[in-house]
Amino acid sequence: MPGQRKPRPKRETVSYSSVSHPPRFVSDATGRTVEVVLPYTEYQELLRLLARHADWETLPPYLQDAIDEVLADDALAEGGTPIPLRQVITDTSEPAS
Repeated sequence: MPGQRKPRPKRETVSYSSVSHPPRFVSDATGRTVEVVLPYTEYQELLRLLARHADWETLPPYLQDAIDEVLADDALAEGGTPIPLRQVITDTSEPAS
C-alpha cells in the first residue's frame, strides 16, 4: 500500500548511569554557557557514551583524544595478556578461496 510506513527497528536498550551531581554551568558576560563542570567519573561516562553513539569523523580532535584515553584506561583495567593487532587481524581474517 503506497504511503505505508515501515515499522521502526527496535533500539537496543542502553543503561546510563544516573548523574550523582548536577553539572555546573559557567557562563560568560553575555549569559552564554562556555563551560560545563562535572565530576571526572561522569566525564568518563560521557566519553564512553560518545564512543558508542557519535560519528567519530564529526568529533573534534580533542574529544577523539579524550575518548582514546578513556578507552585505553578501560583496556588496561581489563587486565590479561595484550594481543598484537597484527595477530588479531590474521586470526580473524577469512581464508582465501
